[in-house]
Amino acid sequence: MKKKAISIAALALSGILLTTALPTAQFSTSAAIVAPKAENDPLNPLTPEEIDKARGIIVKSGHYKTSMVFNEITLREPDKQAVWKWVLESSAYKAKTKLKREANFVISDQRDVYEGVIDLDKGTLTSWKKNTSGGYSYLGSSDEASKALSENKVWVAALKKRGITDMSKVIAFGLSLGYYGPNDADPSRRLVKYTAYYNTGDGNFFTHPIENLVATLDIDKNEVVKIEEGDVVPIPMNDHGFVKDDKTSAREKAKPILIMQPKGVNYQITGQQISWQGWKFHVRLDPRVGPIVSAAAFNDNGKDRKVMYQGNLGGMTVPYGDPSMNWYWKTYMDAGEYGVGKNGRPLLVGSDVPNNASLIDATLNDDNGKPYTSPSVIGVFERYADADWTHKEGAVTDARPRLELVVRFVATVGNYDYIFDYVFQQNGNIKINVGASGVAAIKGVTTKTVFSTDKAYIDEKNKDLAHGTLIEDNAVAVYHQHIYNFRLDMDVDGQKNTVLELDPYAAPLKDNPVMKSSMMLKQKTYYKEQDAIQKFDPDKIVLVTSPTTKNEHGYLTGYQVIANAGGTHPFAQDALFADDDWLMKRAGYLKNHIWVTPYSVNEQYPDGKYINQNPKDTGLASWAKQNRNIYQTDNVVWITTGTTHIPRAEEFPMMSTEWASTMLKPFNFLDRTPTLDLPKTMMEE
Repeated sequence: MKKKAISIAALALSGILLTTALPTAQFSTSAAIVAPKAENDPLNPLTPEEIDKARGIIVKSGHYKTSMVFNEITLREPDKQAVWKWVLESSAYKAKTKLKREANFVISDQRDVYEGVIDLDKGTLTSWKKNTSGGYSYLGSSDEASKALSENKVWVAALKKRGITDMSKVIAFGLSLGYYGPNDADPSRRLVKYTAYYNTGDGNFFTHPIENLVATLDIDKNEVVKIEEGDVVPIPMNDHGFVKDDKTSAREKAKPILIMQPKGVNYQITGQQISWQGWKFHVRLDPRVGPIVSAAAFNDNGKDRKVMYQGNLGGMTVPYGDPSMNWYWKTYMDAGEYGVGKNGRPLLVGSDVPNNASLIDATLNDDNGKPYTSPSVIGVFERYADADWTHKEGAVTDARPRLELVVRFVATVGNYDYIFDYVFQQNGNIKINVGASGVAAIKGVTTKTVFSTDKAYIDEKNKDLAHGTLIEDNAVAVYHQHIYNFRLDMDVDGQKNTVLELDPYAAPLKDNPVMKSSMMLKQKTYYKEQDAIQKFDPDKIVLVTSPTTKNEHGYLTGYQVIANAGGTHPFAQDALFADDDWLMKRAGYLKNHIWVTPYSVNEQYPDGKYINQNPKDTGLASWAKQNRNIYQTDNVVWITTGTTHIPRAEEFPMMSTEWASTMLKPFNFLDRTPTLDLPKTMMEE
């Protein structure tokens, strides 16, 4: 990358003043500032050269076939204890210490999936094995399969029956079909279900579904397996374009808000480590789960204290609640079926992120194993986040403004766009926010109007409205859920932790003339995996604690994990499916909101590693059945959160972002309020 000179004065005028940044960072000034590379950082993602090297070793190994697809070539992390030592040691130690560099890989040869390890230092293949757990890796595009469908006489005839003769206006969209029993699909074949949309030219084809028409294709043989067809229903044809000319808007035009930081930003990025207001952590992009935040430590009076070794999306499931032909199989497991990180897109400055954001590129591998750049895919920025504390005492009123540091990533998966925010606060909190936007999934129906009755939202007589909201003529937005699970490898003041709960209750009082009860706490410690499994209780305090470290008042230092920390949509209390539905058999993690397992490098994904068409649960729920020890050991906390999405008219044709949130909060981790030293104002003095 070429260095581009830019004056400090120009940076200050733009609201940005950085001294260090990622080697491939791109800033809203359109200038690049090259930081120290931190070449020895053991958490750095693979470089293009390392991806090329790994590919070359595999190709020459004797296992490789030209028909193979490279699903993943990613960093294999060194031993976590060695990583923590590297992160928390002096710069002199870091400069002379280089940990082992290895790469994990996943390769598909049609239905067969292979995984292994490359020693990048020695240039050798150290592991190669075939997956035997069922399922297969990411669903890729298949132009040949699409062509086979477009030439199928039954498919063409079904479209003509619906008045469509210009096949160039038909968009066939291939989707994962999950697993719904042996009579529905054959897991020994790589199958994809195609539905069709009509391209009216309004730039929003997802809102023009061709209903009651589904094709199942074998993408290895490029063969149409079957075509299912139901009654003809009208295609929603109104203009659903979302790119509008604001000159025609009746809304008073908003004046711009510019975020200026004339003295520079408060964070520093060295290599891929970010330091900000006492926080220190590493960030990289993974093709499956998106951003991974690693080695997060909080500085307490000059000492960096461990909080979390790794935090990231584990998996997500978006199930729809309509049992009809086009819909019953739509229970997407986006991370494992498509790759959330692989579907990341460039962030738009001024809308996706504010104008003071720093944008970071990432390097991934394509299907041929070659490295490519995913540009401007991670954003880092600061923002004002209300008063951290405020108080009036007599004639004196005082307050302190809170800053937040946001690490943002956006993935477009089909019709939805997901915003993932990792938010660090000066008081020691970490929030994980997920926002859903994009286009609601639309079902074509015959109904044009809801006739108001005393049950305006429920009309038992109209089957069109049984499983969705009418949001346009002939268009129903189907009820569904967005369920996210986060894998949080907590290392609070060390790798050995104990997880416990504090449960407030009303304790009865006897012989008290003024009160019949008092407020007290019950404590329960989790010793085994099954002890910790639970649904979210807003009153209960779940803590990850250090068994060996206490604050100055004698309490075990800890962090509270909160599965539902707010958001704009109702919390998904449960997956709204029966326990014996195939979805729940395959993804048991959906049944509870908090799980705790002992750390295992091989347990990364709550839905299992290979989930495409896998009839079995090979993930979190199956692991937890072992009921292993979790007391005073290295633990991983899994948080399931999300939203139940009952669509509304205001979300069509474009959905305003709806948020779900979880939080990690210090709980007697510190000795007192950590933000007493914040400046009194954010204004220039």
